[in-house]
Amino acid sequence: MARIRTIKPEFFTDAAIVECSTNARLAFVGTWVFADDFGNLDRSARQLKAQVFPADNIDTEPLIQELISQRLLVEYSSNGKTYLHIQGFTKHQRVDKPGAPRCPKY
Repeated sequence: MARIRTIKPEFFTDAAIVECSTNARLAFVGTWVFADDFGNLDRSARQLKAQVFPADNIDTEPLIQELISQRLLVEYSSNGKTYLHIQGFTKHQRVDKPGAPRCPKY
């Protein structure tokens, strides 16, 4: 289930963020909305495209790679499935009543 998340003003001038393309920045914010309350989500370019860019002709795989290369996302595996973890998620997002994890712990 998608959640309301907060974007701090420093986001826009963060050194790693300003190195990313505009679409990668939007995709990154989209990962926050669709991640579980621990900052983890399925590593699926197709799913990310459907969630964040439903009406756009955008390939999200290069965007995910860009965010990984900037160390904003981390790829990890559990039980043969691949996931993404948002670096610093719990530092920047306050979750008062966390739900059950939807992905294995990073």
